[in-house]
Amino acid sequence: MSYKKNLIKSWEYVKISDRELEERREKLIKLFEKVLTVLGFNWQEDPNMAETPSRMANMLLELIEGNYTPPPAVTFFDIKEMEKASMVEFVPVFVGPIEIKSLCSHHFLPIIGQVYIEYLPENKVFGLSKIPRLIKWLAKRPMIQELYTHQIIKTLLGLLPEIRGIAVLVKAKHMCMSIRGVNETNAWMITTAYYGLYEERSDLREEFLKKIEVN
Repeated sequence: MSYKKNLIKSWEYVKISDRELEERREKLIKLFEKVLTVLGFNWQEDPNMAETPSRMANMLLELIEGNYTPPPAVTFFDIKEMEKASMVEFVPVFVGPIEIKSLCSHHFLPIIGQVYIEYLPENKVFGLSKIPRLIKWLAKRPMIQELYTHQIIKTLLGLLPEIRGIAVLVKAKHMCMSIRGVNETNAWMITTAYYGLYEERSDLREEFLKKIEVN
């Protein structure tokens, strides 16, 4: 099997066939068998580790499925007629906290956190459940949190360019900092990104952050 044709960057997506996925799984199992042996474990005769290579392969493929599984389907609802009858200029749509699980692209250790998002619709709104699905799909890749935060905005704009504003806050703990290195277990990494009216208006940013405080 040739892997060259489907090599991607950590933040990218490429569709692969079920057959290729299974070939990758089998290859990973063999590699993890070698890793355990090199680490000095008699894993084959250890009832606690005999299935570990298979579990490790399945775990990694699950945690990076956003790199190779298709994006979730997205639905929209038209609100033009409703807005004409409305007494307000716009209604921000706030969703959060959305739980995410990912991998640090530096050490391949887990990242566990929450995403809060708010957007200002124009003529259409996203189906509510589709927003968490998209955000979780984007997280299932080896990530740099700063890039991931901007990637959420870029993805939403790609699906609905008419959005008048987007605000995103990502709050996560990185195991690469919690269980190794500096061993800091209580520190959160918090990143924010704004687009459109949220860049222009401090009152919208403040209201967004207040909603996060009460969640």
